[in-house]
Parts: sequence; structure tokens; C-alpha cells
Amino acid sequence: MTVLEDKIRKNKTHYDVHEPAEGHEARFAARLDARFHSDMKKKSVAYIVMRYAAGVLIVAAVAALLLFQYSDNSSVANAGPMEEELNVMIEHYNRLADQKLDEISACTQSDEEAERVNDMAEEQLQSLEEDAQELKEKLGEDVSDERVYGALVNNYRTRIKILNNIITNICQM
Repeated sequence: MTVLEDKIRKNKTHYDVHEPAEGHEARFAARLDARFHSDMKKKSVAYIVMRYAAGVLIVAAVAALLLFQYSDNSSVANAGPMEEELNVMIEHYNRLADQKLDEISACTQSDEEAERVNDMAEEQLQSLEEDAQELKEKLGEDVSDERVYGALVNNYRTRIKILNNIITNICQM
């Protein structure tokens, strides 16, 4: 026995001051049964309706999730990081190309020669720019296509190689 149980047993007379009236237990049980059964009838209809509604919501949520996951728009949903990376890459290569063009201008001896060399470089880069536009359009159709993405990166790398070749040829003359 615990100390509390022992104390309650010793002082039982202090706690049993009021005895309930005759028939108290029967009246209490009857009231409890009446309230329980009337509430159960009300709750049972609402409970059944809520169960069906919850089931329908769960099925709808799972269906929507699966539809979104396996739809054709899933590549568009995943396009965010890839598109951002593509923009950063294009910006980097454009900045690098501008620096290379400035180097080419610095290597030339006159403004006339600089203009002629820049025109020659832009002429060589024009076909690459047209190819890049085609690749960007294809990438717009399916952003998650890594082959098109790789081809676009190679296009920009080729531009820089061409500009480096021009710098090498012009500056060493």
C-alpha cells in the first residue's frame, strides 16, 4: 500500500459524510442512458456523413497529387531551378564574350582595324547566335531536356573559343 491509500483508509469516516439518497444510482444510470442514446442518434448521422466526406477528400487529394506528379506539366514545375541556372550561364558567357571583344579592340592598332575585326567576329558569331535561338526555343518546349541544355552550353563555349582564336591571331601579329 502506498502512503496515500493508507491515509485514505484511516480517515474514511471523514470522507463519507454524505450518503446519496435511495435510488440515486438507478436515477443516475437512467439519465446517463437517456442522454447517451439521444446524443448518439444525433452524432451517428453526423459522424457517418463526416466519415464519407473525409474519405472523399482523401481520395480527391491523392488523385490531384498523382495527376500533378505524372502530368505533362511536371517538366514545367521542375523548370524553375534549371531555367535560373540557364539564365546565369547565358549571362556569364555574354559577359565573357564582351570582355573578349574588348580584348580584341585593345589588340588592334586603329579604330578602323578594330571595327573590321569586330565585324568579322560578329559575322562568325552570328550563325552560332541563330543556333542558340533555336536551342532556346526547343528548351522552352521542354526545359528538362538535358541534351538541348548541353548543346546550348556548347554553343556558348564555342563562341568563347572563336573569340580566343581571334585574340590569339590578332594580338600575336
